[in-house]
Amino acid sequence: MSNTGAELDPALTSELKIPLCLYAATLGGYLWDVAINLENDYQLLFKHRIRYPTVIYYMSRVFTLGYILTGFVPGVTDIPNCSAHQLASGICIALSQTFTSLLFFLRVTAIWHNNQYVFFFFTFLWFGVIAGTITVPVGVRGAHIGTTQQCINVLVPEYDQIAFILPLIFDSCTFIAVTYRILLYTSINEETAHGRLRAFFGRGVPIVSRNLLLGGQQYYLVAVCGNIVCLIFILVPGLPPMYRGMCAVPAIAVINAMACIVFRKIKLGLITSDGTVVTAFHAASDLAGTTSLHRSTQPASLPVNEHSHRFTDI
Repeated sequence: MSNTGAELDPALTSELKIPLCLYAATLGGYLWDVAINLENDYQLLFKHRIRYPTVIYYMSRVFTLGYILTGFVPGVTDIPNCSAHQLASGICIALSQTFTSLLFFLRVTAIWHNNQYVFFFFTFLWFGVIAGTITVPVGVRGAHIGTTQQCINVLVPEYDQIAFILPLIFDSCTFIAVTYRILLYTSINEETAHGRLRAFFGRGVPIVSRNLLLGGQQYYLVAVCGNIVCLIFILVPGLPPMYRGMCAVPAIAVINAMACIVFRKIKLGLITSDGTVVTAFHAASDLAGTTSLHRSTQPASLPVNEHSHRFTDI
């Protein structure tokens, strides 16, 4: 496609208000999430040993914020070079999804740490996510609106749906794998599939186990739903390119926020990395800005995994 600025209708400027409002709300929400977790991020930087999972966490935050800004800035300021801007946006979303999915990868491989098949399977899926997200900077094109210096997407190829299909598969598999592993521990007295199904929906197990299940899995479920919404917008026939990709910004922001919540809870000791033991909840002091729960639980309600201490840095 060879759209140029001269070929685009200046009336499109008014249509930018819908995506701009969406991006502004996303930017405000993400900055609020960053602000209320400043104390937690300070603890991660200065109160805990910094290892590669923490670096991955911050890289995911930086590139996600960068991607949100590349979506918001064109609506409020002039962009001299739309091609360069779109390339920067594509790189940001590719790196954001790469690092965010890597946080999911660390979680699922921690909870299945003794299973090499799971490790290699999710390694393969993670490389698939990387390959899929590369299609965004390669395929999406931007151009000026008429003689203005405002940029919009003029080409979103159909193959770009891969950038959301593969993360959707990855996130769905992560949700299933972590859920199943937790069920194995939370349904200790349930030998049948029906009993484990009851455990999944929060019935027939102690409240501690139910809180463990519901307290972690909703974040993965939200991530799955975010990718589904993006995929729907891309697949809707006849939708203008500027609208086909507009849900990507809020979806990427929400998915990253969900992954970061899980990471912080693990790192700050609210849940274990292998999902088997919860010793205490002191949310007001250990996880400021995320939750206000005050409860203690008895570790005896769940079996203790003797290898769980190996994954406290995840």
